[in-house]
Amino acid sequence: MIVDHHPEELWSIEKPQLPKRSRLYHLPPVGIGTPFIESLTSYIARLAESHSVLPSVLISKEITPYLKKVFAKRLSSRRLRALFDRARALNGTGDIAMDFVQALETLTLRSDLCFLTLRSCASVIPPRGLFRPYKAWCPACYQKWRLSRQVVYEPLLWVIETIKVCPQHQQPLCLYCPHCHKQPPLLEWHSRSGYCSICGKWLGSVFDSFACSTLSPEDLKKEIWVADSIGELITAVHSLSSPLLRENVAKGMCAAINLATKGNIAAFASLLGIPKNTLWMWHTGKALPQLNALLRICYRLEISLLDFLTPEKMVAKSLKLSLQESTQRSHNKRVSPKPFDSNKVEEALQATLASDEKPPLTMKEVAERLEYNRRTISQHFPDLCRAISAKSLRYRKAAQEKKIEQSCEQVRQIALKLHIENVYPSEGRVSQLMTKPGDLRNKKVRATLQELQSELSR
Repeated sequence: MIVDHHPEELWSIEKPQLPKRSRLYHLPPVGIGTPFIESLTSYIARLAESHSVLPSVLISKEITPYLKKVFAKRLSSRRLRALFDRARALNGTGDIAMDFVQALETLTLRSDLCFLTLRSCASVIPPRGLFRPYKAWCPACYQKWRLSRQVVYEPLLWVIETIKVCPQHQQPLCLYCPHCHKQPPLLEWHSRSGYCSICGKWLGSVFDSFACSTLSPEDLKKEIWVADSIGELITAVHSLSSPLLRENVAKGMCAAINLATKGNIAAFASLLGIPKNTLWMWHTGKALPQLNALLRICYRLEISLLDFLTPEKMVAKSLKLSLQESTQRSHNKRVSPKPFDSNKVEEALQATLASDEKPPLTMKEVAERLEYNRRTISQHFPDLCRAISAKSLRYRKAAQEKKIEQSCEQVRQIALKLHIENVYPSEGRVSQLMTKPGDLRNKKVRATLQELQSELSR
């Protein structure tokens, strides 16, 4: 049977609603919801590669106009250099990370890029010492991804300073390129995941000991636990029923002290080798422990970092102290302080002062060797302690001055070389050829380049 349709039923003159188009590719991040989630610096490098441009071009031409912060609104060559020098902040907990996340989400129309940073942990983890300024990588991971044709990228785990090993391959992360023996920066003008940004060589390998440091079995076990614990936190933060709050740290510390030493702060501090005043600041919420200190406490108490930051879980668990002292004492007996051997300490301080060891020991290192509190030693021998500190300070100042002079000389050589090649020695060009581009931020090194620029332009 043939059915006749009215013409208006077959077509419409209304303009169809097209979905919104993103300015940049809707590139999905790698590892969402896993411990190996991608870092934001890695995502920027991959996004640039997917558009066949350098990261420097992507940032200066596309991302910059969408940034809200004044520091990056007009990215000259110098300011772009400064941004690369502090690229670790892009993966962090502060405003710079959030500014880049919002700009990239606007450009790509994605809504999950905040998970590529530790912004969700800003309330419980202070930023100091959180990230390393240079790349760290597992060559076995790179090689595996390349051979299996998976995406080569840099996980957020690898940029965290505390992480020393790959939890998958249980081997130390590499810090130096095996080809040019330099430390590739975290993000550079022409960064590419899996390759050295200095010499351009591939960083993957099938060898477990490839350009990596070695660890003892006990240290390796601890570092694997650290990586797993941070990975668990990274995986869980975006699925927690409530956000991580600053007071969680104080609550977790209070729960740990109550379970371990019946609320005795001094005993808990003694067991863990932490100054009592420092622990009191953490316990009351007046200060936050750095990530490495928090992990040290969790490792000694055999609890995960995630459980510590969610105190209701920690209270429900039976807390087992892995401290030998705790098995030899009752909860009602106070811990006796170590007796102070005045003669032994004085001899050690005089020997340290007369020693030719380089670099000279600091008072902190001397106190650790003697296994005494630094303040206690200073109270008994203030003059010797001041002399040791002054000796260490003089050495560090001299070493720093020597380093600056070497950088100045390197700048002179690079500038003259560029001048001979009829290339203007701009900061950007000179920094690309420096062994440590960050040294150009030093006033004396920069002044040396500026003087050379003036002389060579006459």
